[in-house]
Amino acid sequence: MSKARNIYKADSIMTKLLGDSEVKLKQFEQGDVVEGFVVSISPKEILLDVGAKSEGVVLSEELGSGDLVENLKPGDTALAYVMQAENDQGYIVLSFKRAQRERAWRDADLAFKDDSVIEVTVLEYNKGGLLVDALGLRGFVPLSHLDRVHFTEEMSKFAAGSEAELKESLMVLAGTTLTVKVIELDREKNRLVLSEKDATSTYSAEVREEKLASVTIGNDMEGIVTGVMPFGLFVDMEGIEGLVHISEIAWEKVSHPGNYFSVGAPIKVKVIGIDEGSKKLALSVKQLMDNPWVKAEEKYPVGTKVKGSVNKIVPFGAFVTLEKGLDGLIHVSEATRSLEEGEEVEAVVTNVEGANQKLALTMREPEEK
Repeated sequence: MSKARNIYKADSIMTKLLGDSEVKLKQFEQGDVVEGFVVSISPKEILLDVGAKSEGVVLSEELGSGDLVENLKPGDTALAYVMQAENDQGYIVLSFKRAQRERAWRDADLAFKDDSVIEVTVLEYNKGGLLVDALGLRGFVPLSHLDRVHFTEEMSKFAAGSEAELKESLMVLAGTTLTVKVIELDREKNRLVLSEKDATSTYSAEVREEKLASVTIGNDMEGIVTGVMPFGLFVDMEGIEGLVHISEIAWEKVSHPGNYFSVGAPIKVKVIGIDEGSKKLALSVKQLMDNPWVKAEEKYPVGTKVKGSVNKIVPFGAFVTLEKGLDGLIHVSEATRSLEEGEEVEAVVTNVEGANQKLALTMREPEEK
């Protein structure tokens, strides 16, 4: 009896539409999203009254899944996507699955425009970030946009350069819920980028502006490494972001930042620049350490005999490390034999310029000159 009443209700609506001279029957095109009343349900299809001259049909393969479809009954309203304006039988071919995706994109777009927060579920780690279920869509949260609370002591074990170990470390987040904001949306590229940092008060634009205003060049700060790249380190300092360029990590030559820091590691830095446009800071680690060149002339005056390790061979000679961050050059004309990287050598200082960070060495005895 209940089913009959529901069908009668849908039929009555259609009858009213047909009898109302002021209401025109709707016409749809492929790609439209329509809302209609369920007329009938069978294992193979669902018929919808969408206010057109013919009913819409949702075939079993386009039903999708979830409580919405499972609990659907005649008389209910449902959202559907128009796949074909009219098939051979005269029906409008509809899809629930594509409508669900359309609704999800609309909700994501609304959240993006309103700058509102949404909740997502972590699925897995994938190349520098977390894949999440966002409103039924696949979204991506870069590691640099995770809240610092997720850089726990356990997760500070991230291995720079080892995707397998990083993925293993992040398995602890699978299935957890994050509150995020949409920061990038491109439906054509199926791209949905999210930020947990932007969704927390700690990282709100107002808080960041306030904190940034209090920072001056020369300040010492503490933060967390949120990204390790070949050119440097990304650092978060409770909402303020900055970059330690590879040249500012240590006084010695750095081949890769990952040899010094990993994602999630605590870090102490000095502010050496402020970009007013991007609101990001230029940072330095090495400037918190003693510069070995400051006392080079005092420590290694001309004529001093020194020992060091060859760290680099170049066409014009060999660079020898006397201490971290301080290398001397043995020119080819000042070498008594072929040298190899890693070997220990003895030499004599022939010239030292601390201000220019130059130190020349010779392996020759005075009588050989």
